[in-house]
Amino acid sequence: MRAFTICSNNYLHKAATLLSSIKKLSDVPVYLFLADVKNKTIDYSQFGFAEVVLLEDLQIPNLQWMKENYSIVELNTAIKPFAFSYLFQKTDADSLYYFDPDIYVYQPLSQFKSLWEAGSVLLTPHILTAIPIDEKFPGENLFLNHGIYNLGFLALKKDKVAFNLLKWWSDRLAEKCIIDLAEGYFVDQLWFNLVPILFKSVVITDHLGCNVAYWNLHERSISQTGGTYVVNNSLPLMFYHFSGIDSDLEQIHYHEKYRFNFDDQPSLRTLYKEYLEAVNTHQPESYLQYQYFDGHYPILPSRPTIISRALSKIKRFPNK
Repeated sequence: MRAFTICSNNYLHKAATLLSSIKKLSDVPVYLFLADVKNKTIDYSQFGFAEVVLLEDLQIPNLQWMKENYSIVELNTAIKPFAFSYLFQKTDADSLYYFDPDIYVYQPLSQFKSLWEAGSVLLTPHILTAIPIDEKFPGENLFLNHGIYNLGFLALKKDKVAFNLLKWWSDRLAEKCIIDLAEGYFVDQLWFNLVPILFKSVVITDHLGCNVAYWNLHERSISQTGGTYVVNNSLPLMFYHFSGIDSDLEQIHYHEKYRFNFDDQPSLRTLYKEYLEAVNTHQPESYLQYQYFDGHYPILPSRPTIISRALSKIKRFPNK
């Protein structure tokens, strides 16, 4: 078993926080794949990752094209299948767990095994129950646009199913790991809507303690029992995805129509506060200053916008 994350230099404080959460509970090697250039002023050994893997180590055929054409988010997600392949080739791991750097793990990774004993692929859906139609955020359309499954987490076993999936996924992310909702693309994630259809032995977990985040709080309530976080008063919190976090703890999510606040779940404020305290021990201000690829590549490439693409299509129709 191995675990890994991916980030650029400006997110190293979050990757270090993820690492510390895993290491508190599990003796599992954790790897960092750096979607950036190594900065001479950063001591990467201080974090304690089993290895810091550079992009050039991944043998990506069109890596230079990716650097020049992908945004920071697109590149960080595009290398994910190549990172899985690298660890399967370079280590003796029989299973691999990927976590986004803004995740915090609350249970030993050994407890994850029971979630997919008979499977080759482990997925966590964004939601497991319907969301009310109330004009609040998020609605179910968010997942129709961005993907049924959240790829902030993904686990694969070393078998033929995983190898076939990684080949299929790598081929698509080579040039189509882009954000263009009008054309049906949302980085690496929308592709996985097809995975349970195209591949066998895919487990879609219904464990409510997995990948808890702002998008599924309508069905998951966080509380504490004996100092341990639980979901819906019964299930252990496996890991929480602190996406869209407000560092001032004034709101759970920055969207103006987000349906919940911390008063709705007091234990959630404690959870967020503890997470931010853990992040702050890694001095985030030291890393937020770093430019993506030292400013050599833009964070957002010059690409036709969704609006301009839509307008160009409209102009093809003759005037009536």
